[in-house]
Amino acid sequence: MRWNSTSCLSIDVQFEDIDGGGVVHHPNYLKYLERGRCQAMREIGVPFEECLKDGVAFVVAELNSKYLRPLQFGQRVFVLTRLVAMRKSSLKVYQKIVTQPPTDKDLAAEEGFLNGAVGTSFLAQIRLVAVDLKNAKPIFVPESLRLAGGCPSHDELASMPAWTDVRLTPFNQENN
Repeated sequence: MRWNSTSCLSIDVQFEDIDGGGVVHHPNYLKYLERGRCQAMREIGVPFEECLKDGVAFVVAELNSKYLRPLQFGQRVFVLTRLVAMRKSSLKVYQKIVTQPPTDKDLAAEEGFLNGAVGTSFLAQIRLVAVDLKNAKPIFVPESLRLAGGCPSHDELASMPAWTDVRLTPFNQENN
């Protein structure tokens, strides 16, 4: 998860992912998002496996999602992941599942990430909290992740209120 840029993971919808109605069963959307976050971490050289070895896990503390269109068996979808805010122990990530391959312009866009543009099937805002695996208590986001992701230091973040607001907001036409 690189600060203020978008990671893309391609997934082919498998038969095991669908329900009796022939569409992706609702919990699988969250599995796709998890895969997207794992891919984003691998892309910056800090895979979740490394965090776990270091005794750190990221737990979903809060999730706000919006289902827009069904996904079907055999469809290729793209999970887009964007780190948008950070505090000492938490991250806010925007994710969406789309059916059209994103363009370079889509991946670089800073505005409108959470809009329901044509081809968008699922939107999510997620607040992750770094926790110590030994005692399950919140800890600072590891410095290795902050540096690899190109994130500002904790001191720099203090002067950037928009980038430290990890609260989730309701979905509407104004989300970006």
